[in-house]
Amino acid sequence: MKIAFQGIKGAYSELALYKHFGRHAESFGVDTFDEVFEGVISSRFDFGVVPVENTIAGTVVENYDLLLSSDIFVVAEVFMPIRHTLLAKKGACLEEIKEAYSHPHALRQCKEFLKRHEIKSTPVYDTAGAAEILSRQDRKDIAAIASELCAEIYGMDILGKDIQTNRSNTTRFFVIVKPVNISENMTYKKTTIAFKTRHYPGSLVDCLKIFQAHHLNLTKLESRPIPENPWEYVFYTDFEGGIDSEIVKQALKELEADALFVKVLGSYPNAQF
Repeated sequence: MKIAFQGIKGAYSELALYKHFGRHAESFGVDTFDEVFEGVISSRFDFGVVPVENTIAGTVVENYDLLLSSDIFVVAEVFMPIRHTLLAKKGACLEEIKEAYSHPHALRQCKEFLKRHEIKSTPVYDTAGAAEILSRQDRKDIAAIASELCAEIYGMDILGKDIQTNRSNTTRFFVIVKPVNISENMTYKKTTIAFKTRHYPGSLVDCLKIFQAHHLNLTKLESRPIPENPWEYVFYTDFEGGIDSEIVKQALKELEADALFVKVLGSYPNAQF
């Protein structure tokens, strides 16, 4: 079973992949999110794991756009706590570190630690990439902020664990698959859809009342512009209930009558936060 993620070995996406599929899963890093989706659609990969939301940085809009435009289905969600680790070359000590490489988001999330230790921030393209860059250098005054897994992969010492300022930093990931490969033994407890309302006052309220009438609890509602249609928007919604439920089937039928379009992006078990 081949599973794709965006990034290189040690990325947080790979950690989320292992959390869901197990440590012995066959993981493949690719350069872009588009490649993850394209690889699953072409059957190069059996599954893909992509981030969709972070408790600090917010929604990963690129991946919601790809979900809308691709013939793909979400079969699981994974919540991954983001625990940033300060890594350095073997034999280095914290007092020596003058500079740290990492993704700009990670640097911001660790700014209090860096300020306290007077460490300069140097942005690079991703967290695991920072560790890989450092592994090719022969300096003990530079560190990388990345996952703990990167210490194992790139042969580094850990100089600090959980160095992020906000300890509740968590990323939500989706596991995606081709619709024809959905398991017959799936458990559906939560559903993600996209819909576009008609153009009249109160159209969104009318759509939301359908969920209220069927006692379906919304856990996410967010609008996104439609790139091909300036100033028009699509709404992404998560709600509790699986697509195998008669209540959900009826609600979606009514929503399709009220909205301009509805697309079910996935249905999956509730993951533990």
